[in-house]
Amino acid sequence: MADIDFPEGLPTPLDNGRSVDHIDAVMTTQMASGRSRSRQVFTNTPSRISVEWLFNAGQVQLFEAWYWAPYNRENPSLGGIQARVMPFNIRLRTPIGLRSYEEVKFAEKYQGPTLVSKQLWSVKATLEIAKRPVLPPSSLEFPKFILYSATIDYAVNKKWPPTA
Repeated sequence: MADIDFPEGLPTPLDNGRSVDHIDAVMTTQMASGRSRSRQVFTNTPSRISVEWLFNAGQVQLFEAWYWAPYNRENPSLGGIQARVMPFNIRLRTPIGLRSYEEVKFAEKYQGPTLVSKQLWSVKATLEIAKRPVLPPSSLEFPKFILYSATIDYAVNKKWPPTA
């Protein structure tokens, strides 16, 4: 787990336009016969997530201060990520839900801030997360639970009788 957390008080990234790209862990070799042979080269590759934040002026100032500030070894919560050198923890929404991800890094320098209204600034970035956001293989034992998870969630949380 990283020592640094995404600053408290800053919003999670917007949900629209988000994409999750998994780094390919398979190498394919084209054979002389025309067939191809594939093999898994790595078992643990990162995923890249494109994100966008909308900040007000105070939030974008805090974000940039945190991004550019040097790492503080004595008290990591008082330092920054040193221009994307240090990993951090952040809550992100992926296809498996809103979860906390550890060891997240900026894949490249963020874009912006860009003024998009009188009071809002847009910041875009690509984050690299160490743990791929997919369900564990054991979840394949009950595929219908995965397919109908939204219906089950609604039934349990909205229609289920309250407990005494």
